Formats: sequence, structure tokens, C-alpha cells
Amino acid sequence: MDIKTLSHMSLRELQAAYADKCLSPVEVIHVTLAQNDAVGNKINALYGVRDREARAEANASQERYAAGKPLSAFDGVPVTLKDSVNAIGMYWHHGSAIHGEGVIGTIDSPPAARLKKAGAIILGKTIMPDFGLSASGVSTSHGIVHNPWGLSWSTGGSSAGGAASIATGIGMMSVGSDIAGSVRLPASHCGLAAFKPTQGIIPHAPASNVRSAGPITRRAADLEAWTKLLTGPDTADRYSMRYCDANRDRKLSVGATADFGFGPSTEPAVKACFENVKAALEELVGNIQCVSKTPGFNAYLPIDDSLKLRGWAEYSSASDELRDLVPQALYAWFREAEDWGGAKIREVECGIEKSIAYCVDLLADVDVLLTPVMPVVNFPVEDLGVDPLMPLRHTTFTALFNQSGNPAVSICGGFDDRGLPIGMQLVAKRLDDAALLKLATDLEFKLNIFGDGKRDWPVTPMA
Repeated sequence: MDIKTLSHMSLRELQAAYADKCLSPVEVIHVTLAQNDAVGNKINALYGVRDREARAEANASQERYAAGKPLSAFDGVPVTLKDSVNAIGMYWHHGSAIHGEGVIGTIDSPPAARLKKAGAIILGKTIMPDFGLSASGVSTSHGIVHNPWGLSWSTGGSSAGGAASIATGIGMMSVGSDIAGSVRLPASHCGLAAFKPTQGIIPHAPASNVRSAGPITRRAADLEAWTKLLTGPDTADRYSMRYCDANRDRKLSVGATADFGFGPSTEPAVKACFENVKAALEELVGNIQCVSKTPGFNAYLPIDDSLKLRGWAEYSSASDELRDLVPQALYAWFREAEDWGGAKIREVECGIEKSIAYCVDLLADVDVLLTPVMPVVNFPVEDLGVDPLMPLRHTTFTALFNQSGNPAVSICGGFDDRGLPIGMQLVAKRLDDAALLKLATDLEFKLNIFGDGKRDWPVTPMA
């Protein structure tokens, strides 16, 4: 077993190898931790790596398999958690030096608790940008995360370290969280698959009506199994509910658009990739409708304002002596929220309701909508986003569906001339998660981008 072989294994293949005892958790954890040792200084994806604990847990898992008593099919499978996902004994920094030495976890968030109960082995925490409020890997608490497809390019964010680690073969899944595209954006940057479920399908804490926990994997085919493990009601999340796979296999009507009528212009490479993926999707589902609806206003701007409020709230609650550690570009973006009163906040709320109505209208005549994940391919690793004055401005195609609660999945649609991945997004009506994940899996198989002598994931990061 080597890291290249492991990176090409699907979750189902790894589980079968464990069950047949032709591969052991001890061997997989050894190879995985060795890979982190080899590439960690290049990509800077993880912190708080549980080397000793992970090896001990792998030994215990191997003993359970030998006795024919694994805790679940996920026993011994290596995973990672985003900085913001609480776990007992692991530090929370929310990406920012503004939180000093960090806060050590005293409770397990629902995703962490379910992974532990299943016997999955948590390797460590993944690095995220300050407050999770830039679509980058720039963190004042842990430095910059680098994209293994090109170390001078961004991983996207905010689940930056999760995507970079999965792309290099470190773990089979990373739990991220998504408030404006934060699992889908880094998946797009790093050539991966990621899922933002219908709000509540994967419980998280604290409860939120816009932020969802979601899995990042190398393959869309692996997303459903992890979603089923992580799903279900939880007292820590009042919005939580169970994943439903009824009507999973029905025929779907599909629409497509690469233009919402606002935001940055869609780059030619993204448009070309979109057309290729659309053609492949049409071979799967038949005729695809052209969805040309636009909202008549910039539907992202009220969302951006709501994120400024989040940034100001976190900044203003920190110690005075630490506030200067926040990136100045980030502070310059959210500082105007300091003076907002009730009238402005009500304006933001009304704008978001209009944005949600637009999302509903987009899916009024179709079951699933194809869009790019981003209008751009990538940007330099040290930047917070495409627009220095608005670090999440390029989340045109992702942020709206956090507000509306629609499930959305990102897969790798292709590459540009520089060899950088380009992500495509499929969005479905609320609670249609199972049919969406099946379509994403079928489409990824149809595109056949990885394997068969084509491309490998960058287990050796590219300069």
C-alpha cells in the first residue's frame, strides 16, 4: 500500500478491503500519517495532528476487525474535521489569531460525535481563514493553505485545509461547513466533490438556518455514504432532520445556466467547462432546459451585508489587544456594520428574502439546476478572494442556496490550460438530496476525469 494507491480507492473499496482483512486500519493510518509528514509543510492543511492517538485507535480498530466486531463499516477510516467543528480535546481557533491560543473543545459537535461512534479515526483539524469569512486559505492563526494543484494558487475556502488534505490523499473525507459555498468552493479549487445538504440533513452546532456541515471527498460516489452516517435528528441542532432516499431513482428534469445576471463575469475557461459538462449531462438525462431567469438586482449584496454583520460581531467580541491581528482587508470589509441600526438590518433581511424567492423561481420548472461553482477558476494564494474589497463576491452561484436551504453538490468538471480544476454545481429542490447525489455520481462517472490513465490527484503537490 502506498498513498497513490490509497488515494484512488473509493470508500466502498476501502471498506471491503477492511472487511476481507486484505488491508488493515493500522496500515492505512501509517500511510496517511506518512503522507502528512511528507507534504504537510508544502500545503499547510492540518494542525493538531493526532499522530499517537490515531495510531492507537487504528490498533484498536484492527483488533475489532480481527474479532469480527467492527463498530461500523466506517471503523478505522481516516477523516479530518474543520477548525470550526468542535471536538473534545481539540483546539478551536475559527482561523483567527484574534482568539489567542484557541479554545479547547469540551463537547463533540454532532459530526464529531457520529464519526467517533462509528469508529472513524479523526486525524486532526483542518485550517480555515479568519472567521470563515473569506473564500481563501489565509489564516492568521495557522498561516496560508496552499493548493496541491499549484502551490501559488488558492485552495478556496473556508474549508480550505479540508480540501487541500483530501486532494493529497490525507483521509477519505473531511467534514467542512458551508455558509456561502465553503465546502463547494474549495472542492472546486482542488478537483474534489463536496455536498451542502438541505438545511438540517446533517446536524451541526450551534444551530443555524444558513450554515450546513458537509462532507468533502475525492469522489461524488462517496458523498452519500458519509451523509447517511452524519444525518439524523440531534438535540444540539433544532433544524436537524433525517436524510430521505425516497424517489432517489426517478427521472429528473434538469435546467442549466452560467449567468445569474449579477456578480463577476464568468471566465471563458469556466464557460467552456460548463458547456462540456452540460453536454455530458444531457446524454444522461435527455433535454436540458436553458434557465435564463435573472432577479433584476444583485441578489448577492444583501447576503454580503449579512456576512459583514457576522464578521463585526466576532471581531467586536474579542479582546481589544488582539483585534489588530485580523487581516486589514477583512476588517475594512466588515467594519461598516458597526454603525448599522435596525432599519439597515431590516433592509438586509428583506433583501435576503428577495434572494430566496429568486432561488425558488430558478427551480420552479426543473428538479435540478446545473451551474458553475464559481465564475472564476482561481486566484493567487495570498488573496482573500477575487475582489479585495469584497472577499466573497465571487460566490455568485453558491451563496444564494445557503439562504434558501437547497441541497447543492460540487464535482470536478474539468481543467483549464494551466491544469487548475474547475468545479460544476448541481442544485436540487429542498429534501431531494438523494436524487441529487445519485445524479452527481452518475455525471462524475460519465465525465471520467480521474483514473484510466488520465489524471491523478496531486499526492505530490505541484509547484
